[in-house]
Amino acid sequence: MKRFYKAVTVEADDATSAFAVMLDRKPVQTPARKPLQVPNATLAQAIAAEWEAQGDEIVVSSMALTQVAATALELA
Repeated sequence: MKRFYKAVTVEADDATSAFAVMLDRKPVQTPARKPLQVPNATLAQAIAAEWEAQGDEIVVSSMALTQVAATALELA
């Protein structure tokens, strides 16, 4: 899949006390379309770093933290 975003940021969600990874100010979503939110800023920054490290092509298999977080959210 081609990289479709330029900026990767982390935003705190005060309502849920969670942190969301944002791509061009839009939240990353799980395959089931749930927002990818994690409970602490350190984990969110690590996930954001995975997205930032992607080149012209997104290699999903290189984003282990993103996959684990998405799986956990979908199973919850």
